[in-house]
Amino acid sequence: MKTFFYPKLAWDGIRKNRRMVFPYILTCICMISIFYILTFLASSETTSLLPRGGSTASTVMALGCLVIAVFSVIFLYYTNSFLIRRRAGEFGLYNVLGMNKRNLVKIITHETLITSVISLFFGLLVGIILSKLAEVGLMKIIGADVNYNFRVNPTCVMITVFFYVAIFALIWLSSVIKVSRSSAVSLLKSDKAGEKVPKANWLLGLLGAVILGIAYYIAVTIDHPVAAIAWFFLAVVLVIIATYLLMIAGSVVLCRILQKNEKYYYNPKHFVSVSSMVYRMKRNGAGLASIAIIATMVLVMISSTSCLWFGTKGMIESRYPADINFTFKFTDNKGLDEERLDNLRKAFEDFGVQNGAETEVVTDMSYWETSCVAKDNKLDVYGDFSEFNEIANMRDFYIVPVSIYNRYSGKNTMLNDGEALVFSSSGDEFETVILSAGSFNESYKIVDEGEDKFFVNNYLSSILPQMVLVVPDFDFVTNSLVQAMEEEESAYFNYEWHYNFDVKCPSMNDFDYAMEVKAAVSEVMQNDPEIAEESYLYFDEREYESVEIMSFNGSMFFIGIVLSIVFILAAVLIIYYKQISEGYEDSKRFEVMRKVGMTSKEIKTSINSQLLVVFFIPLLFAGVHLVFAFPMIGKILNLFGLFDQKLFIVTTLISYVLFAVFYSIVYKVTSNVYYNIVSDAK
Repeated sequence: MKTFFYPKLAWDGIRKNRRMVFPYILTCICMISIFYILTFLASSETTSLLPRGGSTASTVMALGCLVIAVFSVIFLYYTNSFLIRRRAGEFGLYNVLGMNKRNLVKIITHETLITSVISLFFGLLVGIILSKLAEVGLMKIIGADVNYNFRVNPTCVMITVFFYVAIFALIWLSSVIKVSRSSAVSLLKSDKAGEKVPKANWLLGLLGAVILGIAYYIAVTIDHPVAAIAWFFLAVVLVIIATYLLMIAGSVVLCRILQKNEKYYYNPKHFVSVSSMVYRMKRNGAGLASIAIIATMVLVMISSTSCLWFGTKGMIESRYPADINFTFKFTDNKGLDEERLDNLRKAFEDFGVQNGAETEVVTDMSYWETSCVAKDNKLDVYGDFSEFNEIANMRDFYIVPVSIYNRYSGKNTMLNDGEALVFSSSGDEFETVILSAGSFNESYKIVDEGEDKFFVNNYLSSILPQMVLVVPDFDFVTNSLVQAMEEEESAYFNYEWHYNFDVKCPSMNDFDYAMEVKAAVSEVMQNDPEIAEESYLYFDEREYESVEIMSFNGSMFFIGIVLSIVFILAAVLIIYYKQISEGYEDSKRFEVMRKVGMTSKEIKTSINSQLLVVFFIPLLFAGVHLVFAFPMIGKILNLFGLFDQKLFIVTTLISYVLFAVFYSIVYKVTSNVYYNIVSDAK
């Protein structure tokens, strides 16, 4: 009989506290199922079903597993700490009635075993059932063929079980330590802790405002994609710290301001709510800050990843302007000799005729390419690129003959000696520039071409921004730069020719056509000894290369949805527990108010007033954070090849509106839970 005593007490404790314990178990089930699904999608079994780009999808899923793993440890530990705090009075009563700490440990152990077994069983069951649906969804998103064979991955099951058993063991150990170190009196009074009226700490509030201002300044002033990544994590940390400081200190200040407003405070709708809130604002502020941070994370993830996915087509067209894109690189300007280029063009044309293909040239452009540091009005092609503070000034630098510019712009621009055109993807503007490399210095007066934008290709998301200098004396300036760079032993440069074309060939697909025509053109190059060993060519076939982009963007979109679900679940649980905790704390206050004549309608009005004052503050904070983070996130998306700012604005607005609607629904449901707890107190 004694064998089942402690399990029965444990089960009764879970059942009687189901309002708090069941959401915790449900959260564990969701975490376990999502972890298994991501582990399943990252496994080699699933990767083998994916086309080219499968390794990218697998890597993204593995990173998602890591995020879920870290978040599970932190959040489940936090949630269990709340449960132990709420159950402390019960354990204290057991202690007073004669149970020693060893008996309490036995109860906690059995409760942990019960919740762990239930969570693992149903978590794995749900994960296994939904893993196929998730796999099909991922395949559809990245454009892969769908395999409908259902399977279970034993390795993923074992990994999931071992990992979450370790988490539950950690939670059990923490609970045991907390209960063992507490006296019966402290356990009985633990749910009353924190009722001392906090003081308004203006210093903390001011510090939070200053830190938040610094974070916002970083976010809106960064104008370089590489710098945006470098500063992003610092800005995130600052925003998190500032949000907690402002919520904790600011919420107390808010209550004080409301109390000093006699018309507002001495009103049946607000008096009880404000007077009760002021006692727990330190803890309440921390909870609100957590909700605001999680809401911001969700909005950033879902808006950026959905923007990547819906912008995939534009990214592919920008990176690969034609069906087949050839790049020729030469070590000197002999490779750009027009006679040689005509021979190569003829090789392309002859191959198309021989194979009955229809081709249309999209790009036929030659230029000189290197890197430079653009500072003030100087373009230094021998800058010290190792200096971190120079990253914002580094550019991919191209020098283009004015004849090529006229061919592509349709203009007839005439440049005199000492005149040039400058085009910069980062918005650099100059009246004059000094082109410098070692001992070489050449000054150019910049001719204004109005709103014209000219770049050597449409793909502007190389790590460094593009800068194009159009000159009348191409051979002179490039030869001079090469000589100066070689003298300084810094000879990184290329003479390049881009030849991109669309093709329709009935006898072979585009990729095979590109491979065959590359062989034919390579043979022509090998027959020219002056450039045979000093040249290199490669090609990109749009359909083939687009698989990798779709795989990455689709995987990011998929993982963004999954992680958003996890973080939304966390936010809902924090809100739910916050309402339950405050409901139990306020029930006695409202019971007293009911005895002195407060009606149920007035109680509900007061509750709505209380919840509306603080409930939508996190949503407001998340919206402000998102607005200031927008420029920095946009710069980071530029690195992935996404420049459609309008699309990013639309996806961000839609994400915020949908989240606000969902948040309002959660507010309605949880406010009813709060009201029911208060109403049940008689």
